[in-house]
Formats: sequence, structure tokens, C-alpha cells
Amino acid sequence: MADPFRNIRRKWHLMKGTSSYTHKGVRLRTGPKDIPSAVRGHIFKGTYEAVEAELVKEVVAPGNKVLEVGTGIGFVSILCAKIAGEGNVTSYEANPAMGDVIRKNYAENGLQSDLRMHAVTVNGSPIQFFADANVLSSSMIDRNLPTTEITVESDAMADVMERVAPDVIVMDVEGAEVDLLSSADLSDVHSMIVEVHPHIVGAEKIAAMETALAEKGLFPVKVLHKTVLYQRSAP
Repeated sequence: MADPFRNIRRKWHLMKGTSSYTHKGVRLRTGPKDIPSAVRGHIFKGTYEAVEAELVKEVVAPGNKVLEVGTGIGFVSILCAKIAGEGNVTSYEANPAMGDVIRKNYAENGLQSDLRMHAVTVNGSPIQFFADANVLSSSMIDRNLPTTEITVESDAMADVMERVAPDVIVMDVEGAEVDLLSSADLSDVHSMIVEVHPHIVGAEKIAAMETALAEKGLFPVKVLHKTVLYQRSAP
């Protein structure tokens, strides 16, 4: 059942200018100078990355090694660290504007981040990144939105997988998931929480990615809006 007070709460905290707020057990910086109003509003309503949080609590366990690609403001990454343990979560974020708030959010929760401010790509070459002012639509894919185009360094997915050796992957990369996951060695991964973007890359590419994942033994077991939980089938 939807929270009947969420819009009232959103309006109140936006009007008040609440600078720090606890969302699903994670303390976040929410001042007007920290993050855009659209993101702040979702946090105050309790809807910000709520699906991802639900799935993280379902699949992440103490001691898991988690790789998050597309960290945003750090909320899901911090939640993973609270469950898996500090030092067991590695986060990648391509948008250089987010580095400061991610580190501040980790500090709000008394944690140190393993944060790399790079994109993740198949080949590790620098990319053109399209940074959106409201954070939510920043992407490596040009979506013809009013974004700022910048050059960002990247790490190759194969190198990231070798360095981190994750058994859980969390990914929200606005369409880049189709190439990253189709090409990656996922043999040690048991669960993936992935936001898929058929509206950006097309349904055929998502279907091709799922075929590639099935060949690697990973299948969709739960779909919540645009977010899919993939898990390894029993041998």
C-alpha cells in the first residue's frame, strides 16, 4: 500500500530545506546544494531506488563481494556496505559531479568508500558521457536530452571483474548494461540487480542480453518495474 503521507512529507522537507535525511536505514545528504530537487523529492517520499533497496536486502548477505556500476549518490552502495560489510563493496560512477556527495554520504554513515570515479566499458577506452543536471538520466548514450557532454576515463569490464571478484552485481547504467553484461565473465556471480532500459536501447537488445545471460547460467527471477533480479540456476 502506498504511503498516504509521502507527498506531504516531500513538500514539507523541500520547503524546510532538510539537509540530512535517513532513507531506508541510510543517512543521506539532502541539502539543495548537495543534490537536485528531483532526487531530494524522491528521497523524502521514500521512493528513491526503493526497488533496488528491496532486492539488495533480499540477496546481499554478510561477506558478499558487491560490484556496483552506476552509483548515483551512493545510496544503494552504502546499503550494500551495511549488509555485506565495509570493504566488501566497490562502486563505479562516471559522472564526476557526484564524487563529492557520494563520499559525504559514506561519511554520514561512518563508512569508507571503495569508489572509482570512472565509467566501466567493454574495452576500457575513454568515453563521451552525457551528464544530466538531475542525475537520474546521465548516460553513456546520447538520448537527445539537455545534457553536458564530457570525456570520462573508463575501466574495462574484464579488468574490473578480475580486480573485484564480485559474487553480486548491482548495475544502473542507462542502457550500457547490454554490452557490459553480455561480454563479461560472470561465472562467480550468483545474483545481479540490474535496471534495464528497453526504452533507450530497444527491446531486441534486452532480449539478446538475456539470452547471453542464460547461456552464462543467470536467469530473471523477479521483475519490479524496470529492475530485474537475475540469479544463477542450480547446477
